[in-house]
Amino acid sequence: MGMDVGGSSSGPKSEINVTPLVDVVLVLLIIFMVIQPLMTRGYDVQVPPNAPSQPDQPKPQDQIILTMTGSNEIFLNKERVERQNLALRLAEVLRNRGSKVVFFSAEDNVKYGEAMTVMDLVRNNGAKNIGIVMDYVNPLAATQ
Repeated sequence: MGMDVGGSSSGPKSEINVTPLVDVVLVLLIIFMVIQPLMTRGYDVQVPPNAPSQPDQPKPQDQIILTMTGSNEIFLNKERVERQNLALRLAEVLRNRGSKVVFFSAEDNVKYGEAMTVMDLVRNNGAKNIGIVMDYVNPLAATQ
């Protein structure tokens, strides 16, 4: 607290003197800045060596990929199938398989209703799971 020396009003001043507060905060800041690098601890870790990169594994040939093109053609793997024969052909392919998973791929311009109709047909003819492939799989492309 300070006193007002000379002026019209008499009595104590109620203003905070900030200088000692700033001094204390700066000293604490310097102390923490000096101590912080000393407090970081590291642990010795034995990291296993990098594994050699595996060559690309060939895709399993037992996958069933049903592809629908923009012109409403349907391909079962790389074989073109008429829509009326799809149920029979799909049931035939899935009959003796342990894994009844069918992957479905469609071009971007295929109408949603038509894609759902084909997926319902696939589900009703023996497929237990249908995986939707986000990228279009071109059935006419050369195998790699």
